[in-house]
Amino acid sequence: MEGFNISDVTISMRDQFYAFNEVAGGCYYIEKERTLSWTEAREHCQAMSGDGGPGDLAIFPSCDAFNLFTGHLGFNAPVSTFWIGAHIEFGINNWRWVSGLPLATGVPFWAYRQGHGSNQNCAAMDNTTFYQLSDFPCEEPKNYVCQVPLASKRHATKEQAAPKLICPHNSIQVGSYCYWFSDTTKTWFEAEDFCRNNFNKNAGELFSPSTCDEFTQMAHHLEVAERDKDHWVGASDVSGYQEWFWVSGYPVPEGTPFWATSEPDDHFSSNYCGLMSQEKRFYMEDESCSRHHYYICKLHVTEATEV
Repeated sequence: MEGFNISDVTISMRDQFYAFNEVAGGCYYIEKERTLSWTEAREHCQAMSGDGGPGDLAIFPSCDAFNLFTGHLGFNAPVSTFWIGAHIEFGINNWRWVSGLPLATGVPFWAYRQGHGSNQNCAAMDNTTFYQLSDFPCEEPKNYVCQVPLASKRHATKEQAAPKLICPHNSIQVGSYCYWFSDTTKTWFEAEDFCRNNFNKNAGELFSPSTCDEFTQMAHHLEVAERDKDHWVGASDVSGYQEWFWVSGYPVPEGTPFWATSEPDDHFSSNYCGLMSQEKRFYMEDESCSRHHYYICKLHVTEATEV
Protein backbone atom coordinates (compact mmCIF):
# COMPACT_ATOMS: atom_id res chain seq x y z
CA MET A 1 0.00 0.00 0.00
CA GLU A 2 1.27 3.50 -0.77
CA GLY A 3 2.61 5.69 2.03
CA PHE A 4 1.41 9.11 3.02
CA ASN A 5 1.62 11.92 0.51
CA ILE A 6 1.64 14.98 2.74
CA SER A 7 2.50 18.60 2.07
CA ASP A 8 1.53 21.83 3.80
CA VAL A 9 -0.87 24.31 2.20
CA THR A 10 -2.00 27.58 3.81
CA ILE A 11 -5.56 28.77 3.16
CA SER A 12 -6.70 32.27 4.14
CA MET A 13 -10.25 33.18 5.17
CA ARG A 14 -11.24 36.58 6.54
CA ASP A 15 -7.66 37.33 7.64
CA GLN A 16 -7.32 33.94 9.32
CA PHE A 17 -4.92 31.30 8.13
CA TYR A 18 -5.54 27.56 8.16
CA ALA A 19 -2.84 24.95 7.63
CA PHE A 20 -4.03 22.24 5.25
CA ASN A 21 -2.24 18.95 4.63
CA GLU A 22 -2.23 17.00 1.39
CA VAL A 23 -2.97 13.38 2.32
CA ALA A 24 -3.61 10.61 -0.22
CA GLY A 25 -4.49 13.06 -3.00
CA GLY A 26 -6.80 15.30 -0.93
CA CYS A 27 -6.20 18.67 0.75
CA TYR A 28 -7.53 18.60 4.34
CA TYR A 29 -7.75 20.87 7.38
CA ILE A 30 -8.31 19.22 10.79
CA GLU A 31 -10.10 21.45 13.30
CA LYS A 32 -8.74 20.18 16.63
CA GLU A 33 -9.99 22.87 19.04
CA ARG A 34 -13.33 24.34 17.95
CA THR A 35 -16.46 22.17 18.14
CA LEU A 36 -19.57 22.89 16.06
CA SER A 37 -22.73 21.14 14.96
CA TRP A 38 -22.53 19.30 11.63
CA THR A 39 -24.33 22.14 9.79
CA GLU A 40 -22.18 24.83 11.41
CA ALA A 41 -19.04 22.87 10.62
CA ARG A 42 -20.08 22.54 6.99
CA GLU A 43 -20.76 26.27 6.72
CA HIS A 44 -17.33 26.99 8.17
CA CYS A 45 -15.66 24.67 5.68
CA GLN A 46 -17.63 26.14 2.76
CA ALA A 47 -16.37 29.61 3.68
CA MET A 48 -12.82 28.41 3.03
CA SER A 49 -11.41 28.63 -0.47
CA GLY A 50 -8.19 27.58 -2.11
CA ASP A 51 -6.72 27.92 -5.58
CA GLY A 52 -8.67 24.81 -6.60
CA GLY A 53 -12.08 26.12 -5.54
CA PRO A 54 -14.40 26.37 -2.50
CA GLY A 55 -14.19 24.02 0.46
CA ASP A 56 -16.60 21.66 2.20
CA LEU A 57 -16.58 18.98 4.86
CA ALA A 58 -14.16 16.22 3.93
CA ILE A 59 -15.17 13.31 1.73
CA PHE A 60 -13.20 10.24 0.68
CA PRO A 61 -13.49 8.99 -2.91
CA SER A 62 -11.88 5.61 -2.25
CA CYS A 63 -11.28 3.05 0.43
CA ASP A 64 -7.51 3.60 0.20
CA ALA A 65 -7.84 7.37 0.66
CA PHE A 66 -10.00 6.82 3.74
CA ASN A 67 -7.58 4.32 5.24
CA LEU A 68 -4.60 6.62 4.74
CA PHE A 69 -6.49 9.48 6.35
CA THR A 70 -7.45 7.39 9.40
CA GLY A 71 -3.75 6.71 9.88
CA HIS A 72 -3.00 10.43 9.50
CA LEU A 73 -5.59 11.27 12.19
CA GLY A 74 -4.14 8.66 14.51
CA PHE A 75 -0.69 10.27 14.31
CA ASN A 76 -1.63 13.94 14.08
CA ALA A 77 -4.91 14.58 15.89
CA PRO A 78 -6.00 14.46 19.54
CA VAL A 79 -8.29 11.68 20.73
CA SER A 80 -11.58 13.03 19.46
CA THR A 81 -14.46 12.64 17.02
CA PHE A 82 -14.53 14.59 13.74
CA TRP A 83 -17.48 15.51 11.55
CA ILE A 84 -16.96 14.66 7.88
CA GLY A 85 -19.08 15.28 4.78
CA ALA A 86 -21.64 12.46 5.01
CA HIS A 87 -25.28 12.61 6.10
CA ILE A 88 -28.69 11.04 5.52
CA GLU A 89 -30.88 12.49 2.78
CA PHE A 90 -34.55 11.82 2.01
CA GLY A 91 -35.14 8.70 4.08
CA ILE A 92 -33.87 6.01 6.42
CA ASN A 93 -30.31 4.82 5.73
CA ASN A 94 -29.99 6.93 2.58
CA TRP A 95 -26.43 8.01 3.37
CA ARG A 96 -24.63 10.27 0.93
CA TRP A 97 -21.42 12.23 0.71
CA VAL A 98 -21.92 15.99 0.40
CA SER A 99 -20.79 15.55 -3.21
CA GLY A 100 -24.07 13.69 -3.81
CA LEU A 101 -22.51 10.24 -4.23
CA PRO A 102 -24.08 7.39 -2.22
CA LEU A 103 -22.36 5.97 0.85
CA ALA A 104 -23.26 2.39 1.79
CA THR A 105 -23.07 1.31 5.43
CA GLY A 106 -20.76 -1.52 6.47
CA VAL A 107 -17.37 -2.29 4.90
CA PRO A 108 -15.12 -0.36 4.35
CA PHE A 109 -16.00 3.01 5.92
CA TRP A 110 -18.33 2.26 8.83
CA ALA A 111 -17.88 0.64 12.21
CA TYR A 112 -19.98 -2.51 11.90
CA ARG A 113 -22.79 -1.50 14.29
CA GLN A 114 -23.09 2.06 13.01
CA GLY A 115 -25.23 3.84 10.42
CA HIS A 116 -28.72 2.90 11.63
CA GLY A 117 -29.29 5.04 14.76
CA SER A 118 -32.62 6.80 15.19
CA ASN A 119 -32.29 10.55 14.57
CA GLN A 120 -28.55 10.13 14.07
CA ASN A 121 -28.29 11.51 10.57
CA CYS A 122 -24.72 12.80 10.37
CA ALA A 123 -21.44 10.88 10.19
CA ALA A 124 -18.20 11.42 12.06
CA MET A 125 -14.83 9.70 12.25
CA ASP A 126 -14.86 8.32 15.78
CA ASN A 127 -11.66 7.63 17.71
CA THR A 128 -13.43 4.93 19.76
CA THR A 129 -13.80 2.87 16.56
CA PHE A 130 -10.29 3.66 15.24
CA TYR A 131 -11.77 6.49 13.12
CA GLN A 132 -14.21 4.31 11.24
CA LEU A 133 -17.50 6.16 10.72
CA SER A 134 -20.24 6.37 13.35
CA ASP A 135 -23.61 8.11 13.17
CA PHE A 136 -24.54 10.92 15.59
CA PRO A 137 -27.29 13.54 16.01
CA CYS A 138 -26.32 16.41 13.73
CA GLU A 139 -26.78 18.97 16.53
CA GLU A 140 -23.95 17.57 18.68
CA PRO A 141 -20.84 19.79 18.78
CA LYS A 142 -17.72 18.07 17.47
CA ASN A 143 -14.37 18.78 15.89
CA TYR A 144 -14.38 18.49 12.10
CA VAL A 145 -12.33 18.00 8.93
CA CYS A 146 -12.52 20.43 5.99
CA GLN A 147 -11.33 19.83 2.43
CA VAL A 148 -10.54 22.10 -0.49
CA PRO A 149 -9.87 20.97 -4.07
CA LEU A 150 -6.23 20.76 -5.05
CA ALA A 151 -5.04 23.62 -7.24
CA SER A 152 -3.49 21.24 -9.77
CA LYS A 153 -6.14 18.64 -10.42
CA ARG A 154 -4.82 15.29 -11.50
CA HIS A 155 -6.29 13.78 -14.61
CA ALA A 156 -8.78 11.13 -13.54
CA THR A 157 -8.47 7.78 -15.19
CA LYS A 158 -11.64 6.09 -16.30
CA GLU A 159 -12.37 3.05 -14.20
CA GLN A 160 -12.42 -0.05 -16.36
CA ALA A 161 -14.92 -2.82 -15.89
CA ALA A 162 -13.53 -6.12 -14.63
CA PRO A 163 -13.02 -8.65 -17.45
CA LYS A 164 -15.53 -11.48 -17.63
CA LEU A 165 -13.56 -14.50 -16.41
CA ILE A 166 -14.12 -18.13 -17.30
CA CYS A 167 -14.35 -19.47 -13.74
CA PRO A 168 -13.71 -23.15 -12.95
CA HIS A 169 -16.67 -25.43 -12.20
CA ASN A 170 -18.80 -24.33 -9.22
CA SER A 171 -16.83 -21.14 -8.67
CA ILE A 172 -18.17 -17.66 -9.39
CA GLN A 173 -16.73 -14.29 -10.29
CA VAL A 174 -16.89 -11.47 -7.75
CA GLY A 175 -15.12 -8.35 -8.99
CA SER A 176 -11.89 -9.33 -10.73
CA TYR A 177 -11.43 -12.84 -9.33
CA CYS A 178 -13.11 -16.24 -9.21
CA TYR A 179 -14.02 -17.70 -5.83
CA TRP A 180 -15.24 -21.06 -4.58
CA PHE A 181 -17.55 -21.01 -1.53
CA SER A 182 -17.72 -24.11 0.66
CA ASP A 183 -20.97 -25.76 1.73
CA THR A 184 -19.28 -27.71 4.57
CA THR A 185 -17.08 -26.61 7.45
CA LYS A 186 -13.41 -27.28 8.21
CA THR A 187 -10.68 -26.10 10.54
CA TRP A 188 -8.56 -23.21 9.21
CA PHE A 189 -5.66 -25.50 8.30
CA GLU A 190 -7.96 -28.02 6.60
CA ALA A 191 -9.58 -25.20 4.63
CA GLU A 192 -6.24 -23.79 3.48
CA ASP A 193 -5.06 -27.28 2.51
CA PHE A 194 -8.28 -27.86 0.54
CA CYS A 195 -7.97 -24.61 -1.40
CA ARG A 196 -4.36 -25.30 -2.39
CA ASN A 197 -4.71 -28.99 -3.25
CA ASN A 198 -8.06 -28.91 -5.05
CA PHE A 199 -7.45 -25.77 -7.10
CA ASN A 200 -3.70 -26.04 -7.72
CA LYS A 201 -4.15 -25.34 -11.44
CA ASN A 202 -5.51 -21.95 -10.45
CA ALA A 203 -3.05 -21.31 -7.57
CA GLY A 204 -5.90 -21.67 -5.09
CA GLU A 205 -5.60 -20.22 -1.60
CA LEU A 206 -7.85 -19.12 1.23
CA PHE A 207 -9.31 -15.72 0.39
CA SER A 208 -6.53 -13.14 0.71
CA PRO A 209 -7.54 -9.77 -0.76
CA SER A 210 -4.86 -7.88 -2.62
CA THR A 211 -6.68 -4.54 -2.23
CA CYS A 212 -9.20 -2.83 0.02
CA ASP A 213 -11.68 -2.83 -2.88
CA GLU A 214 -11.42 -6.60 -3.24
CA PHE A 215 -12.23 -7.08 0.45
CA THR A 216 -15.13 -4.61 0.17
CA GLN A 217 -16.62 -6.44 -2.82
CA MET A 218 -16.42 -9.75 -0.97
CA ALA A 219 -18.05 -8.34 2.17
CA HIS A 220 -20.93 -6.92 0.13
CA HIS A 221 -21.33 -10.20 -1.75
CA LEU A 222 -21.50 -12.16 1.51
CA GLU A 223 -24.11 -9.81 2.92
CA VAL A 224 -26.32 -10.52 -0.08
CA ALA A 225 -25.63 -14.20 -0.71
CA GLU A 226 -24.19 -15.82 2.42
CA ARG A 227 -25.29 -13.60 5.29
CA ASP A 228 -25.94 -16.38 7.81
CA LYS A 229 -22.43 -17.89 7.69
CA ASP A 230 -19.00 -17.00 8.99
CA HIS A 231 -16.09 -17.74 6.64
CA TRP A 232 -12.44 -18.53 7.17
CA VAL A 233 -10.11 -16.27 5.20
CA GLY A 234 -6.37 -16.53 4.57
CA ALA A 235 -5.17 -14.45 7.52
CA SER A 236 -3.20 -15.88 10.44
CA ASP A 237 -1.05 -14.70 13.32
CA VAL A 238 2.09 -16.56 12.35
CA SER A 239 4.03 -15.96 15.59
CA GLY A 240 1.28 -15.65 18.20
CA TYR A 241 2.41 -12.07 18.88
CA GLN A 242 -0.16 -10.19 16.77
CA GLU A 243 1.90 -10.47 13.57
CA TRP A 244 -0.85 -11.08 11.06
CA PHE A 245 -0.16 -12.10 7.45
CA TRP A 246 -2.24 -13.18 4.50
CA VAL A 247 -1.36 -16.61 3.09
CA SER A 248 -0.24 -14.68 -0.01
CA GLY A 249 2.65 -13.39 2.11
CA TYR A 250 1.55 -9.78 2.62
CA PRO A 251 0.98 -8.31 6.10
CA VAL A 252 -2.55 -7.67 7.34
CA PRO A 253 -2.70 -4.13 8.79
CA GLU A 254 -4.61 -3.59 12.02
CA GLY A 255 -7.76 -1.48 12.07
CA THR A 256 -9.36 -0.27 8.84
CA PRO A 257 -10.38 -1.66 6.45
CA PHE A 258 -10.27 -5.34 7.40
CA TRP A 259 -10.91 -5.70 11.14
CA ALA A 260 -14.03 -5.16 13.21
CA THR A 261 -13.65 -2.64 16.03
CA SER A 262 -11.27 -3.89 18.76
CA GLU A 263 -10.30 -6.95 16.70
CA PRO A 264 -8.06 -8.93 16.80
CA ASP A 265 -8.56 -9.13 20.55
CA ASP A 266 -7.94 -12.60 21.97
CA HIS A 267 -4.56 -14.00 20.95
CA PHE A 268 -3.99 -15.16 24.55
CA SER A 269 -6.62 -17.84 23.86
CA SER A 270 -4.74 -18.99 20.75
CA ASN A 271 -7.09 -17.17 18.39
CA TYR A 272 -4.55 -17.07 15.59
CA CYS A 273 -6.73 -17.30 12.45
CA GLY A 274 -8.90 -14.79 10.58
CA LEU A 275 -12.67 -15.09 10.13
CA MET A 276 -15.09 -12.86 8.19
CA SER A 277 -17.88 -12.61 10.78
CA GLN A 278 -21.51 -12.31 9.68
CA GLU A 279 -22.33 -10.88 13.15
CA LYS A 280 -19.89 -8.05 12.46
CA ARG A 281 -21.05 -7.32 8.90
CA PHE A 282 -18.19 -9.42 7.51
CA TYR A 283 -15.39 -7.44 9.02
CA MET A 284 -12.73 -9.82 10.34
CA GLU A 285 -12.27 -11.16 13.85
CA ASP A 286 -9.71 -13.57 15.29
CA GLU A 287 -10.76 -17.14 16.00
CA SER A 288 -9.24 -20.40 17.20
CA CYS A 289 -7.84 -22.17 14.14
CA SER A 290 -9.18 -25.53 15.35
CA ARG A 291 -12.83 -24.51 15.13
CA HIS A 292 -14.94 -25.47 12.12
CA HIS A 293 -16.29 -22.80 9.77
CA TYR A 294 -17.22 -22.34 6.13
CA TYR A 295 -14.45 -20.90 3.95
CA ILE A 296 -13.67 -19.14 0.67
CA CYS A 297 -11.07 -20.25 -1.87
CA LYS A 298 -9.60 -17.57 -4.12
CA LEU A 299 -8.68 -18.78 -7.61
CA HIS A 300 -6.26 -17.08 -9.96
CA VAL A 301 -7.80 -17.19 -13.43
CA THR A 302 -6.52 -15.31 -16.45
CA GLU A 303 -8.76 -16.70 -19.18
CA ALA A 304 -11.54 -14.25 -19.99
CA THR A 305 -14.28 -13.77 -22.51
CA GLU A 306 -14.76 -10.52 -24.38
CA VAL A 307 -16.90 -8.01 -22.51
